[in-house]
Amino acid sequence: MKKNNLLLLAATLVTVLNFQSCSKYEENPPFSLSTKKSRLAGEWEVVKVDGQSSSQYFGSDETYFFEFEKDGDFEFGYTETYNGSTYTYSYSGEWEWENNKEQIEIELQGYVIDYEIIKLTKNELILEDKSSIIFEGEIELEKM
Repeated sequence: MKKNNLLLLAATLVTVLNFQSCSKYEENPPFSLSTKKSRLAGEWEVVKVDGQSSSQYFGSDETYFFEFEKDGDFEFGYTETYNGSTYTYSYSGEWEWENNKEQIEIELQGYVIDYEIIKLTKNELILEDKSSIIFEGEIELEKM
């Protein structure tokens, strides 16, 4: 009986230590039970750009969002309030994994944008863009 407990403890330790290095993204927790695609899928609101809050960066009357669909469809858009009315603008494209799922490539309106994934959890996404096509620098998003 003691031998079985010892084997179980050893197997548990090996499993835990293996999961310690499972995260590809530098700011992620060590492991997640959900797939990268399921964590990415959904609508995300931009909350910070290059360390500034979205209201500082864009102004308090604009909200920007990204939407990733599991089938590879992508939507980028923003909502603005002007004279008491709210307007939403959006642009459709496609996304796919790149560089062993360490980057996301987005094709949008004829442009190709590569984002490095810094963090991807079910409610938080941090991307880095150096192309300055949409936003330059680090972009922090929260699931809507």
